[in-house]
Amino acid sequence: LLPATLYLVSLGVGDPLNITLRAQLILQNTECVFGSERDRERFPELLKNKIIHDAGHGMFTAMARRRAPADEVAAQEEHIRNLVRSAIQAGQSVAVLSYGDPTIYGPRVGYLDEFRDLDPVVIPGISSFNAGNAALGRAITSGSNSQSVILTLGRNASEGYSGTDDLETLAKSRSSMVLFTMKMDLPRVVEQLKRHYSGDTPVAVVALAGYSGREAVLHASLDTLVEEVATQTLPFEHLIYIGDFLS
Repeated sequence: LLPATLYLVSLGVGDPLNITLRAQLILQNTECVFGSERDRERFPELLKNKIIHDAGHGMFTAMARRRAPADEVAAQEEHIRNLVRSAIQAGQSVAVLSYGDPTIYGPRVGYLDEFRDLDPVVIPGISSFNAGNAALGRAITSGSNSQSVILTLGRNASEGYSGTDDLETLAKSRSSMVLFTMKMDLPRVVEQLKRHYSGDTPVAVVALAGYSGREAVLHASLDTLVEEVATQTLPFEHLIYIGDFLS
């Protein structure tokens, strides 16, 4: 363990047992913790007797300002700055808790840029992507058309999206694709994908990956996906896989 260090610590995804030994060691020896009370509920022994400061959602990124008034976000960010820097100056280590791979669409990744001068250390963890791959039990790089995998957001198909990585552009390679699904317009996503993938391209929806006894996999094709999903109540935690590796 490094003295007076800022850590971005993944707690893994799904069951608490999916936390890594390194993350446990860091938390056992960290004086100052940023996260949520939900973290304490999942890890009561590990976080017992520790004060957990509110880490916020999307702090130090544009995401936070889309979720709350700018003055409220600015005040919370300033409060966090003071707490983190005071702890480091006092010789304490600081752990900012996150989930999955904190650097893939992670809501706490803004801490890395905000405190870059403190040389923050990322403690990796099992991501929803890793857990989803395991739930499928397939080699996702074994497609007949492509041996590449694209991780992207379903909302990149949204009207008015101005990035260079809109979904239709990514689909041109017909690589295997994994969609993180928050704020996704599924019919529009399917419409854009079908401009390059055939309608019979296999699709899998993996829900609650990493939760023992609760994982579920729905198989469909691009032609049937919207209809199939309409009959389900999907949790927030789900990924969509597209590619002929599912055949």
